[in-house]
Amino acid sequence: MRLRSVLSRLSISTRLALWFGLSLLVLLSLFVAGLYVSVHMGLHQDLELRLREEAKAVQVHLRAHDEASPARTSSPSAHALRAAPGTFVRLLGPGGEVIQASPAFQSRPVLPADLPQPGTSSLQTRTWGETSAQSLYLPLDTGPQSASWLEVTKLQSPIHRQLHTLRWWLALGILGGVGVAMLVGYGLARRALRPVASLTAAAREMGARPTGSLPTEFGVEDELTDLAETFNALIERLRSALRRERRFRADAAHNMFTPLTAIQSELDVTLRKPRSESEYRETLHAVRQHTETLSSLLDELMTLSRIEARENQPPPSPVDVGARIRDRLRRVEARADAKEISVEWTGASTAQAPIDPEDLDLIADHLLDNALKYTPEGGTIQVHVGLEDGAVVVRVSDSGMGFDPEQSERLFDRFYRSNDAERSADGGGLGLSIVKAVAEQYGGAVRAESPGSGRGSTFYVRLPRHRE
Repeated sequence: MRLRSVLSRLSISTRLALWFGLSLLVLLSLFVAGLYVSVHMGLHQDLELRLREEAKAVQVHLRAHDEASPARTSSPSAHALRAAPGTFVRLLGPGGEVIQASPAFQSRPVLPADLPQPGTSSLQTRTWGETSAQSLYLPLDTGPQSASWLEVTKLQSPIHRQLHTLRWWLALGILGGVGVAMLVGYGLARRALRPVASLTAAAREMGARPTGSLPTEFGVEDELTDLAETFNALIERLRSALRRERRFRADAAHNMFTPLTAIQSELDVTLRKPRSESEYRETLHAVRQHTETLSSLLDELMTLSRIEARENQPPPSPVDVGARIRDRLRRVEARADAKEISVEWTGASTAQAPIDPEDLDLIADHLLDNALKYTPEGGTIQVHVGLEDGAVVVRVSDSGMGFDPEQSERLFDRFYRSNDAERSADGGGLGLSIVKAVAEQYGGAVRAESPGSGRGSTFYVRLPRHRE
């Protein structure tokens, strides 16, 4: 746990260099150890094979000499032991005394015998003088009567001897190579993570001063560039949301402050001096109108907040959109007749979509209210419900004041109204925002079209017929 806490405080580049060095050390150690053991065992096996071949040849020579002699004697054979160059052969007695030795022993130091258990053979590695040698001991069943053992010795090859020195150089080389690799890896990691430092510094500056954006030019196009671009898009969306929120608070305060100021002014003027009953009634009527305006604004705000706060709502049962909107249309016929506005209806016989009936009523009421509000007397309103590409489309067109095409995106913002609408009609400016919020809750979309100011407008609401 303590080691983990220490590692957690190290920088990413240091941890990467350590993990890289440790992995390289383990891999190189395993590879070199396996290679060393394989070569070392191969040399030992090769030396043992040559010892046994030499011992076999000596035994054949002794057996042939024994068969040629009329009787065994305790004296050494008149024939010298034959051995290949670099091979030392001796015949030993039961106690290890030398009975006969090959001529090569004359130039070497004394080699003590190390006999195995009687009747067994053994292969031994030992130091002879300043070099290592391997001796093979075999029990004899032929040869001079006093000889009980055959000893065949070979010096280890220079390659074998150098291999022992090489292992230390290999160990030093591995440690040195891993150290250099860790330093190079640390430098590369620092260089690769340099964009992260730039992003951190830029983000720190943005925390104190919420402007600007994260850098994206790092000299290469990699994952960090994609990350920075993604964060820049996220930051821009957050800024847009903050700007809309600030504008919403300002507009909400303005729209609520206006009727409150009017109420206060009416009451102040009325209370300055005694008034007649009719004047008091007139003042109370004005206060009531302003109160209704404020109440309507607060009701729309609560409705919009309630819609936007929904999460993980189960999909409702399909509703006949056309029949529901026709029912809401009948409720505004009196208002349309009062302004001599002609309302035309066209729609599909079966246009169903999974939407809550009350939410569909909100869409219909606000679209119809918007059309009646901005259509002059004698105008026309057309309501159509149809099917299009697997969705139900509600279209409300009017011959009212219209708007400039560049304003079409902002019409659904909260409290936004065009200049013509601001001058000609009352309202809080939340009706179309509620329509958009409801449609998006069900995976739908909204849009508005107009040829221009004074030439009418058309609003579309698209509701998917199937929702996951």
